[in-house]
Amino acid sequence: MSSSVVPTRVSAAHALVAAAATAPSILNTQPWSFEIRDHTVELYEDPDRAVLRRIDPMGRQLTISCGAALFNMRVTAAHLGRAIDVALLPDPTKPRLLATVSVGARIPVRGADAILQPAIRRRHTHRRAFSRRGVPGAIVRELAEAARLEQAALFVMSRRERAWLLDLIALSDAVLADDPGYDRDLAKWTDGNPRRHDGIPPSSFGTTSVSGSPPMRDFAHANSRIFVPRQNYPTDPCVAILSTPHDTPMAWLSAGQALQRVLLLATVRGLAASFLNQPLETAEIRGELFPYGHPQMIMRLGYAQPDVATPRRPLTDIIRHESDPGS
Repeated sequence: MSSSVVPTRVSAAHALVAAAATAPSILNTQPWSFEIRDHTVELYEDPDRAVLRRIDPMGRQLTISCGAALFNMRVTAAHLGRAIDVALLPDPTKPRLLATVSVGARIPVRGADAILQPAIRRRHTHRRAFSRRGVPGAIVRELAEAARLEQAALFVMSRRERAWLLDLIALSDAVLADDPGYDRDLAKWTDGNPRRHDGIPPSSFGTTSVSGSPPMRDFAHANSRIFVPRQNYPTDPCVAILSTPHDTPMAWLSAGQALQRVLLLATVRGLAASFLNQPLETAEIRGELFPYGHPQMIMRLGYAQPDVATPRRPLTDIIRHESDPGS
């Protein structure tokens, strides 16, 4: 069964896992697994899916990815009208256990989280140019408030800040390209195999800019057989840094939840998003961004046509154990 399809008769816990599986993740590694125990879901990181050689040696982006999956579970519980209790990093003896989600009694369907549910399936990363249409200030403020609700901050770059940031991204691209570990990280998850349920297939590589701005990641860098088309990019309507006050695994989980709240709200408001995270993968360059807190994600936001979705692993691959499937 594909994780993009939820059967009509499933437990609430299974519905939460199916929604979690659609979350964005670093290189679409989907670095999570779940254990269902009656009415409790345990969310684990999957270290076999870590990108450790160069891109994410500390597992920061892996944990952020799992935080995004956790937020999808929260939204789905609200949509189903189920109370939940979430415990982050609940057991020091199990460092790979990132969260437990206990599904409780039925409650009225209400609140801001529930209205985000339709966006879970519609949200896709847009690795192409945006239209010239600007993002209204009211929506930008909504997105910033969404981040704040999850103990994070969204800093929208001014024109001057954006020029400085894009220069840092271009520099980071050059530093990464010179590192053999970067090629190995990319090659593992962008090999062009159309039968995979993970990684980024060539259809989702997007495009690169004719002018080199913005410096989009070249997902074919490690695969000379694949050509990434180039296109003219108008100035991105909105570029922002998502940051947290701390830089710990707990903060990374908060960043992932903030990221997904922002992305789902952006989708509801008709926006698309993609990422320019290269500076965050080079420690000395990431340090240049510390005036904005501890930077966790760099985002492009704007209006665009629907893009190609990346594949998702079957639920049977990500559920470690199932006990009582009853609701």
